[in-house]
Amino acid sequence: MMVCPHRELAGRTGAAFTELGIAPVTHLAEYPRMGSLAEAAVEAGCNLCLLDVASNPEHAMLLIAEASAAMPVVALSTRKDADLILRCLHRGAAEFLAEPTAPQLRAALDRLERLRAPAGQPKSAAVYCVVPGKPGCGASTLAMHLAMEFKRAGASSVLLVDTDVLAGAVAFLLKLKPAFHLGDAVRDRERMDADLWGRLAVVCRGVDVLPAPENPAAVVEVDRQAAVELVDFWRERYEAVVLDTAGAQPGAMEFARLAEQVVLVTTNELVALDATRRSIEYLEQNGIERRRLRLVLNRYTPATGLTREDVQTALKMEPCGLLAAEHETVREAVLQGRPVGAGTRFDRGLRALAARLAGKDAPAGKKPAWLSLLSAAALVVDHKISKPGN
Repeated sequence: MMVCPHRELAGRTGAAFTELGIAPVTHLAEYPRMGSLAEAAVEAGCNLCLLDVASNPEHAMLLIAEASAAMPVVALSTRKDADLILRCLHRGAAEFLAEPTAPQLRAALDRLERLRAPAGQPKSAAVYCVVPGKPGCGASTLAMHLAMEFKRAGASSVLLVDTDVLAGAVAFLLKLKPAFHLGDAVRDRERMDADLWGRLAVVCRGVDVLPAPENPAAVVEVDRQAAVELVDFWRERYEAVVLDTAGAQPGAMEFARLAEQVVLVTTNELVALDATRRSIEYLEQNGIERRRLRLVLNRYTPATGLTREDVQTALKMEPCGLLAAEHETVREAVLQGRPVGAGTRFDRGLRALAARLAGKDAPAGKKPAWLSLLSAAALVVDHKISKPGN
């Protein structure tokens, strides 16, 4: 059933149905009185309601609430409007289509069909929280790459969430301009379901992404209850969840407390390691046990910074992974909004790190990537020492 007083919108939607070969469609050219829509749809044998929310949004909201109790409702509009979309979803709409075309309508019907499919085995995602030991050490870049690597390595579904509400960088790194963000998820968490979540998250390279607010005025405080409810919701729907956080924000600590592994990112520079030492103390004081910390040395250059052994001595923690300092390669990838390409030293280190975090053993007889990196660095140092005059 299509309830659409807007003549042009009704024509476009009807043409989309015709192009898809779907008929008949019962068309109501006026809004029915309250209390009669669901009954009329049942009498006509309809199992789906498409409802014009452009002609009279306030009346349409009431009709959505009424019809959604009996069947899925697809809201129709002449334009995209983030606030209107959320209002429709809150009232019970399962889908929202602006200026509908046949491909858009087919995609919406496919999503509705999948929702009707029997639920599979319940999932419980592994949650990884990425925390910078010092600002500017590349934690957001690593979080993005980890999510992409988990997906490449075979995870059926991966979520990347930017929880840095003041300086979130994930949307910038991936060149995204999404309509919704973490603040929307926090505000709507009590009524969160698959339909609403499908509108909030945006898909990028096979990974679902929920960015941080771009406007500081849109920042929403994340308390313990909000973090618990959202992480529980994500665990049920994904195989891996990567949270990009800022270390000192209260909301970041709420998310970190819920993660199985907290990936602490630093570099091997002396100043960075001193800041990381204090970050470790801060994490432990906030209930993050050391056994859950995984230290990662990013931009690792043993020839110009402290060695892995020096880092381990200074922080009393063995690095879980080392990522090579390939500044130009990473910079070019960031400018293009894509992950670093395969075959680079950074990529080899990333794959080894992701496998270790996921508990997957490296192939027998193969050295971890960070060992190869150290060996290569050692050869360079030895060469320099052996030259006359050095």
